[in-house]
Amino acid sequence: MYNFQVGSLVVNGQLVLFFSFYLAGWLMLHYRLRGKNDKKLILSVAANAFLLWLLMWKASYVLFHPREVISQPMSLLYFDGGERGQWTASLVAIGYSGYAFRKRSLPVRLWLDRGVWFWFTGWMVYHALLLVMGESPAVYAFLLAGLCLTSWGWYWERRQEGDVHG
Repeated sequence: MYNFQVGSLVVNGQLVLFFSFYLAGWLMLHYRLRGKNDKKLILSVAANAFLLWLLMWKASYVLFHPREVISQPMSLLYFDGGERGQWTASLVAIGYSGYAFRKRSLPVRLWLDRGVWFWFTGWMVYHALLLVMGESPAVYAFLLAGLCLTSWGWYWERRQEGDVHG
């Protein structure tokens, strides 16, 4: 996709975007869970799910291009599974998160609430960075930002009324 060069070091731009996605989601959870008993557990599950996602995304190249990997094993260092790999990794990470929450007998509503806020925040930052880098259509980024801000406004309004817990 894109690379950044810092001195003699070349950094994969897509990895930077994914790490910014994770960092934004983690910071949102850290903020939302302040003072909660299950904060450490939820942040740990989020970190593990992200690392699993990253591993599956890179390793999914084997699933979709086995011949290339067999003939050139070093290709695993340079290539990833692309968009199909992202979807596969997302399904695996969601499955892991659900399993981790169910194993600890945490309610599904709590899992969904935390997961949606993590994903929504990360997605917004990811697309804001794409917009800054000139990759994403501006209309799409502005619509996404508007949707995020509207959702947050709706959530905070409902929270003030006492309809939402969290």
